[in-house]
Amino acid sequence: MRKPRWLFFVCCIVMPLHFIGSSAWAEPIRVGGTGAFMSAIKQVSDIYRQQHPDTTFQFFHPPMGSSGAIKAVSTNKLDVALSGRPLNKEEASPELHQEWLGRSPFVFVVHKDLPVSDVSLTQLIDMVAGRQKVWRDGSRIRVVLRPVADADTTLIKSISPAMDEAITTAHANRPAGSALADTDTDLADKVEKVPGGLGSVAQAIILAEQRPLKGLILNGVEPSVTTLDNGGYPYAKPLYTIIRADAPPPVVAFVAFLRSPEGRSLLPKLGISVQNP
Repeated sequence: MRKPRWLFFVCCIVMPLHFIGSSAWAEPIRVGGTGAFMSAIKQVSDIYRQQHPDTTFQFFHPPMGSSGAIKAVSTNKLDVALSGRPLNKEEASPELHQEWLGRSPFVFVVHKDLPVSDVSLTQLIDMVAGRQKVWRDGSRIRVVLRPVADADTTLIKSISPAMDEAITTAHANRPAGSALADTDTDLADKVEKVPGGLGSVAQAIILAEQRPLKGLILNGVEPSVTTLDNGGYPYAKPLYTIIRADAPPPVVAFVAFLRSPEGRSLLPKLGISVQNP
């Protein structure tokens, strides 16, 4: 039987629209942000892809940091920002949607071969300020700093007024021209390579990337997701996902998976607590 002419014209219009819509979802989900959590979320995305083989991801390396990723999402150059801080007043907008995902113990790290495993907060403050210059084995302590305006610097300063003063002193006494660690990845690299290096970073990057680093026991408490959850270890770096309010369905679905029971069950092994503080 001959098909009505109107059906032919409908097909001519609908079919191209169908293919245009399909091709739009074929693009990879672009993810960037703080290096503290990039590797952990990439591992979760690998598991997500096993269930959604049509979904692909593009993780940006080297990490662009929280501020860079938030700006990239706002200009539609990135789909998901992994941020180590919430949106600030200048960034907050109806066009952006922010979700708290978890937090990782914020640890003071050294190379795993350094013969030290614990430190008191008072000793740590003296190390940062330069008053204590050597480790117990006599090797020199080399503090790796983040930039003054960095979110991690703000986090360290918030530990106590004495630590705030120690960080200020460390920056003031930093040799001219010496490099700072601009990102979490950069800091981890420097602590690994600089003899006697001491820095601070989210534990997630150590576990997810199997770094040859160890978080120091602080005031007798070992940093871990467990001690963070039970209140024994007090310092943590948060993780937020930030997407556009008009993000395409695949992006929304992936972020929803991260917050689902299955997604949340994967994060603690990677050094990310999903328990609300």
